[in-house]
Amino acid sequence: MEQAVIYEVKDSVATITLNRPDRYNAVNQDLVDGILDSLNKASNDQDVRSVVLTGSGKGFCAGADMSVFAQKATPEQRRDYLIDQYQPLMGKFFDLKKPIIGAINGTAAGVGASFALACDFRVMSSESAILFAFINIGLGPDGGASWLLSRQVGYSKALEIATSGEKIFGDECLKLGLTNKIVETNNILSQAQKWASKLAEKPTLAIGITKQDIFYSMNNDLKKTIAYEAERQILAFGSHDLKEGVTAFVEKRKPNFLGK
Repeated sequence: MEQAVIYEVKDSVATITLNRPDRYNAVNQDLVDGILDSLNKASNDQDVRSVVLTGSGKGFCAGADMSVFAQKATPEQRRDYLIDQYQPLMGKFFDLKKPIIGAINGTAAGVGASFALACDFRVMSSESAILFAFINIGLGPDGGASWLLSRQVGYSKALEIATSGEKIFGDECLKLGLTNKIVETNNILSQAQKWASKLAEKPTLAIGITKQDIFYSMNNDLKKTIAYEAERQILAFGSHDLKEGVTAFVEKRKPNFLGK
């Protein structure tokens, strides 16, 4: 039996592949556990300095496998499942102090759209799409989808997208800020991995600090953010990377960052 999620590391880049192609990578318990386990591996491995998340087959992720919810007898049990499973998983995307690039092949639908938007960056093609499919079967968003979307495009546009139940294709995603790059379909994964390799050469500690700073700023005022930034900067002040960065600048050479 194939793994629901494949985890591979090459040249300091961890590639996490959702691997239920016969179900368009629909989300079941094995897939939830596999993503969380993979993100934990990437977090704990000092040799991993950036992460790529993609899907096998034709689509990134079709959303929740509804057979999972069929096993939950009551609405309350289904609610508890969403909280118990999605809160720690989605939180890990932002807790990971390394950059995550989503290589969005095909469509990211339902909670799959949450996974895509929880990545720090996204690479798509013109044929790729984000789909808030919840409304099409009589559901509201879950997995943090409403929070993620509204912070990307604002309240009114987020509501329009979420209630339309229509695909937002790659070119429109680029205009809206829902993706960072548009490439040819066959190059989505390779371009995401190439970008991840460039990020792996940068000071990983500083990237992690920057990621935390920006995430914090989304829910706090300027005064609190300045204080938070200053506190996080303590880690950088004593780091090898700061010393190396300053020395390389003075010596007019390329720095050799170690991520610590």
